[in-house]
Amino acid sequence: MGATDVRDMSEPEFHESVVVASRRSKVLALFVAIAVFLPVTTATGDIQFSSIVAAGAAIGARFYWPYRASIKVPESERTPLSEHPAAGNYHHGAAGIALMIASALAVAVFLVAHAFLTAIAIGGVLGVGSYFMLRSQLPA
Repeated sequence: MGATDVRDMSEPEFHESVVVASRRSKVLALFVAIAVFLPVTTATGDIQFSSIVAAGAAIGARFYWPYRASIKVPESERTPLSEHPAAGNYHHGAAGIALMIASALAVAVFLVAHAFLTAIAIGGVLGVGSYFMLRSQLPA
């Protein structure tokens, strides 16, 4: 008896460029975290705040990179990322950009107000608002 394909036949197939982008986005997220953490720590002097902001930006990059690759695939060949059983049913591009916006806005507020919770709260609220605005403007 020959080898059988153990993949679930109902799992959608994604364009190879999206699969590669998804793999590479893990490394990209690590570099984004480092690239955000170091200057934010230098500017704010707050390691905890810098860690939260760097994690938000890195997760945003992790969501956005495969989305970016996905929208470059011709629409006739494209499988939306939200159709993957493990991906979640939300707009990945809007979530990625919104997380990066929230991180940047939180840093700006912290530098002006020097208030940890205020910066996180304002960045979070504006990030959520950005998500809802972006999800209707960006292609799926």
